[in-house]
Amino acid sequence: MSNRRKNHILTALGKGQAQVLLKQRITTVILLVAIYIIMNVISQGRFITKSNMLAVLSNSVVNAFVVLGFCFIFSMGIIDLSIGAIMILAGNIGGILAVNIGLGYAGLIIGCIASAVVLEVLNLKLVLVTKIPAWIFGLGIAMVYEAIGSIYNVSQIAKGLQVVSLQNSYRGLGEAPANIIVLFIGIIAAYLIFNHSKVGLGLRAVGSNKEVAGMMGINISGSIIQAGLVGGIFLGVASAVNQSYAGRVVPTTGLNSIATIFIPLAAYLLAITLSKVFNLTIAAAISSFIITSIFNVLTIMGVPSGTWQKVIMGASVVICGILSKRSEKGVVK
Repeated sequence: MSNRRKNHILTALGKGQAQVLLKQRITTVILLVAIYIIMNVISQGRFITKSNMLAVLSNSVVNAFVVLGFCFIFSMGIIDLSIGAIMILAGNIGGILAVNIGLGYAGLIIGCIASAVVLEVLNLKLVLVTKIPAWIFGLGIAMVYEAIGSIYNVSQIAKGLQVVSLQNSYRGLGEAPANIIVLFIGIIAAYLIFNHSKVGLGLRAVGSNKEVAGMMGINISGSIIQAGLVGGIFLGVASAVNQSYAGRVVPTTGLNSIATIFIPLAAYLLAITLSKVFNLTIAAAISSFIITSIFNVLTIMGVPSGTWQKVIMGASVVICGILSKRSEKGVVK
């Protein structure tokens, strides 16, 4: 067969795949629109309004950044369950730099990002060195990070003070339109790094098959650390935005920090499913908006947040997990 004939066949195959992907995207968009219309009908027209959609988008910002962090860390097969504890501790460090040290927004942002990056990279280095399964290590180190925050909390109370409070001084980053602008910048950055950088190439190769990646000359440990560093940046931004929105983040104990990543986890698993149609980083933003929308509708309908919404949250994680693994054969690890 001539080279010209081969090129013609490859071009035809490429066009055919592009057409199939386009049809899948259109079908997915139509399905999502239908779901949103149904949710609007169920909520008696209170869901799809300009003010509520803006609120949903604003409330999905923190979750979206966490999911983008997951895209870089979890895609390599590293399931770090200490991420919630990292974000809480990073938020308090950022708050201390912003208020107590007087560095303002710069201290909040740099403190949160630097803390999250250092802690996440430390986690990955220790996992690589000890060879402990990442999820087991994450559970243990989460209790350590929670304890550090708790000790600081107790010391503040003993002095008659409270945990770091931003009051109304540095709340702008957590409110629209600032948080939405930051989100779009984050999505663009994540897309470019994940798809068009050496870091992205390394993590996708390692996440696909470590053995093959090693034979290709890719430094597996180095790729994991680099991807964790980038993921830590997104987690740090999420922490800064959350701290700015909430005003203060109270330390937790007893692994309660894991509960803070349940919704992002459901969104990430849904993003894995949507990544068959959209790029993973784009799917991360879409899935975060969808999951936030679902809980917004539940709130509008008066579903109790402390009971039934928790049930639905757990069910969402399970359902999204099933969808994300639907096409896999054999034993799911």
